[in-house]
Amino acid sequence: METNSKTNNWYRIILGLFLVVYALNQFIHFIPFTYGEMPDNTRDFIDAVAAYLPYLYMFEILIGLFLIFNKWSPFIVIVLFPLTISFLIFNLSNADLVKIWPALIVAILNVLLVFNFRKKYRPLFN
Repeated sequence: METNSKTNNWYRIILGLFLVVYALNQFIHFIPFTYGEMPDNTRDFIDAVAAYLPYLYMFEILIGLFLIFNKWSPFIVIVLFPLTISFLIFNLSNADLVKIWPALIVAILNVLLVFNFRKKYRPLFN
């Protein structure tokens, strides 16, 4: 990574740990967390994708581990970006802004990492 390597490493590791802990919590339930009351359209969405959520969480654990161990980090950050946007949109549609903090943490760290890897992405846009 280009600019402050130690800072970028911390962003990457914190994001990876956050993803792993959040996804593991969906299986093991060691951190009490609930989305509470949801609007009907949000509940319908969750019901529609419920069968795919365990695969999403396993993918999240894998992405988190790749970030923690610094394997393919520029690629992983780009792969994570659409998931980050959907995570943020889902939490915004839930209409409970108090519980949006996990999505904001992931989004901020992801944007910082995309910005820090920008030189590696230049060939994609030539």
